[in-house]
Amino acid sequence: MKAAGVVTYGTGLDNPDFSAQARAAGLHASRVRRADELEDALQAAFAHDGPALVDVHTERQELSLPPKLTLEQIKGFPLFATRTILSGRGDEIVELTKTNMRQLSLE
Repeated sequence: MKAAGVVTYGTGLDNPDFSAQARAAGLHASRVRRADELEDALQAAFAHDGPALVDVHTERQELSLPPKLTLEQIKGFPLFATRTILSGRGDEIVELTKTNMRQLSLE
């Protein structure tokens, strides 16, 4: 949505515990809240003989970038930021910036 210039709307959801639901159905399940837990959870899921679910939580404002950006995506993000600020939700831009600045390696 951000790359298309669309202001976030109707996506503020509280995630249920999918791993608890999977375990209740008899599946092997893990819930991952931190990146350092992911490898162990995936190894356990792949080692399990049968269906498995790995419920991975991510930051709400984490940006995912495709390997190659299109011109439309590059133009769409500033449009999203401008529309978000003009709609009075500049706090969302601040949250997005803080979330993604943690991922940068500054050398």
